[in-house]
Amino acid sequence: MVLKCTLSVLFCSLMLTVGTIHAQLLDNRCYLDGGGSAVNFFANEDITVGAVVGSLRVLGDPGKDIVLTLREKDSPVYIAPGTKDLIVAKPLDKEGLIGPSAVFVNVICERKFSDEAGIIIPVNIRVTDVNDNAPMWIGAPYKLNLSEVTVIGTRILQGIRAHDLDQPGPYSTVEYQTLPGPYSDFVAFVTPLEGTLVLKKYIDYETVQNFTVKIRAQDQGKPPKYSDTYVTIRVLDSDDQNPKFDRDVYYGQLLAGPGDVSITPETIRAEDQDRGIRADIRYSIVSSNGSEDELNFEIHPTTGTIRQRRALPPAQAHHSRTIVVKATQVDNPDRYALTTVILAPPKGSETSPSAMSVQPPVGGAEFVRGTFYVTVREDAAPGTKVSQLVPGGGGRADEPVRFRIVGSPLAQEQFRVGPGGELMLARSLNYRRTSQYTFAIESSLPGGERNTSTTVVVDVLPANMWEPRFRKPFYSFAIDNPLHAQQLPMLVGRIEAADGDRTDELSFVLKGNYSNLFRVDPYGNLWLVSNRTDLPLAMRLLATVTDSGTPQKSATVPVVVKLKPETASLTSNLLVVNIVVACVLGVLLLGGLVRCVYRRRKRKVSSADQIGGHGAGGHGAIPPLKHGVDSSRFLLQRPDQRMLERPGMHAGGRLAADCAASSTLGSDNQDFLEHEGAENPRRSQIHNTRALDREELAGQNLNHLLLQWQEKYDEKNNGTEDMSIDDKLIVYF
Repeated sequence: MVLKCTLSVLFCSLMLTVGTIHAQLLDNRCYLDGGGSAVNFFANEDITVGAVVGSLRVLGDPGKDIVLTLREKDSPVYIAPGTKDLIVAKPLDKEGLIGPSAVFVNVICERKFSDEAGIIIPVNIRVTDVNDNAPMWIGAPYKLNLSEVTVIGTRILQGIRAHDLDQPGPYSTVEYQTLPGPYSDFVAFVTPLEGTLVLKKYIDYETVQNFTVKIRAQDQGKPPKYSDTYVTIRVLDSDDQNPKFDRDVYYGQLLAGPGDVSITPETIRAEDQDRGIRADIRYSIVSSNGSEDELNFEIHPTTGTIRQRRALPPAQAHHSRTIVVKATQVDNPDRYALTTVILAPPKGSETSPSAMSVQPPVGGAEFVRGTFYVTVREDAAPGTKVSQLVPGGGGRADEPVRFRIVGSPLAQEQFRVGPGGELMLARSLNYRRTSQYTFAIESSLPGGERNTSTTVVVDVLPANMWEPRFRKPFYSFAIDNPLHAQQLPMLVGRIEAADGDRTDELSFVLKGNYSNLFRVDPYGNLWLVSNRTDLPLAMRLLATVTDSGTPQKSATVPVVVKLKPETASLTSNLLVVNIVVACVLGVLLLGGLVRCVYRRRKRKVSSADQIGGHGAGGHGAIPPLKHGVDSSRFLLQRPDQRMLERPGMHAGGRLAADCAASSTLGSDNQDFLEHEGAENPRRSQIHNTRALDREELAGQNLNHLLLQWQEKYDEKNNGTEDMSIDDKLIVYF
């Protein structure tokens, strides 16, 4: 019974445990649908507050059997009550400026009717970039100073830069451009991706002193975002304009003596047209009638007042004079302007028909008696007022006067007269074609009453209209043989140049490394005037021709002077030939020195051989040395043996043989003795006796040395000396 109760209790406990386990296995609430342990969402940074980022894939019903909460209290997102949706609570920003660039939260899922702890689900929200930022200019607006002589294509402004805060990519890639405007054609960007401005059009300070260009920076988004700014350019004036006189022609009257000349219609005045510089002007007189203008007149360098320095000769006082006045900038002598001053003879001088009255009071249709002299430059533009012709007489000032040119069809085409008597240029002048016009102008009142005429002489002043021109763009000449100095100067060729201005004279100048060897005469002939031995195969020069006009104009052409092959090889090999000759002379000198040393050495060896030969042919018995060695190997006898043998040596043959054997003079002495013995026996005997005395003295000294060397030789045989006696004999001789 007890056992049966125990088994029943165990069975109930087992069933209860199995039921509990089965219930636990079937409860999968708070797990993610499809598996996984975290949730990832993507949200654009332009998502609005209150929008749904995404829905959690959690098993269970939030309103019935699960509860979803966030562990983070101040999170940019929240869970909508009763749903699984994540709602944006704060703005998101990929750049992190106005909101977080990424969101990481933990969602706690709790099961209802369960004692188990809630499950934590990590949620990662990644913020993606959108084109929400426009480029921002750095350092804008921009300002710079620009000289009016800046060359087109010059980079005038570098470092223009705009920064886009969007993430790297097309949303942050900035492109630059100039916007249409009044001055937008003056500048442009090198490339749209580089903020460097270049000049596209020349700027003139006299036209515009400053201007502003609008530029834009935009990204590559769709649609793009952009920002605009301005570049203000201040133009700097440069010295690119010549001075200008207020009038082209001034009038005055000659004086009877020295004094200031009154100028009409106003004082002489010129100013620099570079308004930003306004350089100081200095006035001077340019003589157009020889050197007399500079002698008779002077002009104040700053005020422009003309002064007559002396009374004119009577022959010149009755003629009008035209003075050319030059206005030059102080800081740049190359900038100048010219005007003319016409001086009429003194009033009351009517002895000459060429007398002229300058701007008399206006009257009727009658000209003042005289001739009008006018000068005009060749480069004057059509429409230029040449002169003002004023009639005189007793008519009223309000009477209309009619003018017309008569007597010269060429003048009628070239000039015209206005209703007020102003002489105007109708066509361009050509000094080469016509240098002077002479014609008559008639004036008349309406109805043809009181017709009068006057003569007008117009002198055309030449202007430097043409630049010198070479006939060829390149000149090449060849030299036959420049090494013949007696042919210098030698004509190389001719450089042909011409100028369209008839009165201009040309002058040539050569430049280059070898220009000092050549000269060009005024006719263009190229002469070789000097020579060198190291001339190259081709000598390159620059020839510049300059005319004598005002201002001077010039042109340059390259010139090449070549050497012919045979001449070039001779010139180039001359130095090599000199080196070879010097080497040969050095070898010959060295060979002569070696030969001299060799012959001297050979002469010494020959003398030693002669002495050895004579010593071997002696007939006397040579006693042994003190060590028992035969002394005949030393070729000489001892002094005492010689003294014993002297009385028996009076015979000619024996005495001559001994002298020859013991003499240090060799075979030459032997021949001398034999010759003398044949001619004069007594003289030969006396000579032989003296020779024996000298030989005896030398033999004594030599025998003394030989005795010492013999001892050394014996010591050598005993192993105490290294040097042989034969070696020492060789050293001695």
